[in-house]
Amino acid sequence: MQPLSASALPPRPDGGPLLWSPLSTTIVHGPREAILVDPGLTTEQGVKVAEWAAGFNRTITGIYVTHAHGDHWYATAPVRERFPDLKVWATADTIAEMHRTTPGGKPDPFWGAAFPTLIGDTPVIAEAVPESGLQVDGEPVVPHAAGHTDTEHTTFLHVPSLDLVVSGDVIYNQVHQYLSEAGEHGIESWLKAIDAVEAVNPATVVAGHKNPERDDPASTITDTRTYLKAAAEVFAGATSRVEYFDEMVRRFPKWLNPGIAWLTAVGRWAE
Repeated sequence: MQPLSASALPPRPDGGPLLWSPLSTTIVHGPREAILVDPGLTTEQGVKVAEWAAGFNRTITGIYVTHAHGDHWYATAPVRERFPDLKVWATADTIAEMHRTTPGGKPDPFWGAAFPTLIGDTPVIAEAVPESGLQVDGEPVVPHAAGHTDTEHTTFLHVPSLDLVVSGDVIYNQVHQYLSEAGEHGIESWLKAIDAVEAVNPATVVAGHKNPERDDPASTITDTRTYLKAAAEVFAGATSRVEYFDEMVRRFPKWLNPGIAWLTAVGRWAE
């Protein structure tokens, strides 16, 4: 987990570290071709992802970005340096959100403050998914709009031939979930997005943030839903950052990175 700058957030109430949650980069490949999904955040991560992808000995035809949060695409440039012919795809709504949150091709101020010197320039180079869709060696790879989950205009990828969903941040795998952007109806919207993942009946679900010691079972769909319903209950009763943080950590003691519960609390309660 990548440490955050000490100036990015107020100290955690329990004195614990401020870390960013583990990120998932997925490669979907056939015998000849492959696409990458969500290449990561920092320049170093992008270099490592490119080296990892090269080891598959496939033609990397593109990168798909599930949503506009910088931790899922700011590392695109170093991957593209390794594979200059690849395309970068996202939905039109996600691309618009990338432009909105990445002014002038520079990292959003939060990311720049949280990870100083670790992120390069971030020009939006994604293009809309073609009308013909995405394929890997002739097999469809299908983007689904999911609406608001932990931010606006999120998506997930369904690979029918593999019974696979690459979920972006629609699904988390036992990592504390980011809810600073939930607003009044964000949890309700996120629950509907979870239903959309469940509707394609995947056997495997790769979460955007996951405990790296865990596999990728479909049961993470239920886990994510359970966390959201608990967060809604706590939001309804909590009156402070500390109260929310303490209660979510109490309810989910084995989930990774309580720092994200604290980030959520800081975003929800101005103090």
